[in-house]
Amino acid sequence: MAGLAAKKTPPKLEKVVLTKSQIEKAKSKMDKFVQKCPGHPDKREYALPYYLLHNEGDSVYGTVIIFHGFSATTTQMSLLAQYLYENGFNVYQPALCGHYFNKPDQYWPKADFKDDIKKDLVKKLLNDPKLKAYVDNFISISGLPTDYAIGALNCIEKEYPELHEAICDEEYSTAFSKFYKSNHIDYFHEAEQRLKEVESLPGPLMTVGLSMGGAAALSIAATHPDKVARTAVFAPLLKIVNEKNVQFSKLTGPLGAKEKGWYPDMPFSLSLMVAVDIYGHFVRQKKHLDTLAKMPTLIVQTEIDDSADHTVGLRIIKEIEERSGPHGPPHFSTLYTAAERVPHPMVHPLEVSQGSINQFWQSLYQETFRFLTEGTVDINHLHDKNQDLALPRVKDFVANVTVSS
Repeated sequence: MAGLAAKKTPPKLEKVVLTKSQIEKAKSKMDKFVQKCPGHPDKREYALPYYLLHNEGDSVYGTVIIFHGFSATTTQMSLLAQYLYENGFNVYQPALCGHYFNKPDQYWPKADFKDDIKKDLVKKLLNDPKLKAYVDNFISISGLPTDYAIGALNCIEKEYPELHEAICDEEYSTAFSKFYKSNHIDYFHEAEQRLKEVESLPGPLMTVGLSMGGAAALSIAATHPDKVARTAVFAPLLKIVNEKNVQFSKLTGPLGAKEKGWYPDMPFSLSLMVAVDIYGHFVRQKKHLDTLAKMPTLIVQTEIDDSADHTVGLRIIKEIEERSGPHGPPHFSTLYTAAERVPHPMVHPLEVSQGSINQFWQSLYQETFRFLTEGTVDINHLHDKNQDLALPRVKDFVANVTVSS
């Protein structure tokens, strides 16, 4: 499924020359963040932020800021980062909101019961043996049966009707805020700070992201259209798939339920996932879509996504295109079909999810490059395993990749 491109195509990028002062100024700002992470006692392996800058006198297209997905590390986007760097971009890949630390509940944003009610409310709720069993026996949100989530919610529907209303509040409005606090906005503020650190580099700034990182890339583009020229996102997590999973997380996260299946050696509270869902809601605000309609966008999704609700993504794409109109900038989108078996983490060819990898990853890299440099995309090529010989070749890093069942 392809989105329609508007008629007004932006000009192709012209390369600009890097100066010593531009490089030094950017490095001094980025290093304040990048260099504090390796020496931290809670540092997380393979998750440290980094940058790839060309040398003084080199010609570049501009700078790309790349954001990884929720719970992931910077390794997830490293091959795409290297490809863009080798073909003329400065690249900055920061790790977001404590994801460079290995204690999620301590460092990552979360949504939790308000401090003044939490102690008593948790005690009361856990007095229900049925509800306590849902918390104690929980292992992973992946593949959580809907009946299981509904069963937990049924434990509070009659006795705590206002809390039940808060949990079912998909708009995160007054009902939700009566019981909950959240620092989800830290995802935005940290991404915004990373943007400021590369402002001295010449040429346009672009944002690229996967999943939660896609939400970050869109939010920065939507709030800084004077600085961000184009944005490309993959499986953007604008809403977590299956609302019952989100409701289950709202209820049981503050009670101690932890995700134990993703990283057995690094379990984390379901309250962290709720914060990501709220952040997606923040990105979907009308004012943000109005701004995104005025800049070129590329949004790639997959029909079998088990993390991001692609139907919400399709609705957002439609709204952006409608706001853009026939004379606005181009907007490109595509949806990998279920038959193509592209999983949610579609960027790194070694990241297996749902028993699959993205067999079209090299085409995805090439079309990302085409979009960033030319402002256009060959949608059909995104669904073709063969590389376009007219574009910089993507190295066959993993010629013998096998997909686990």
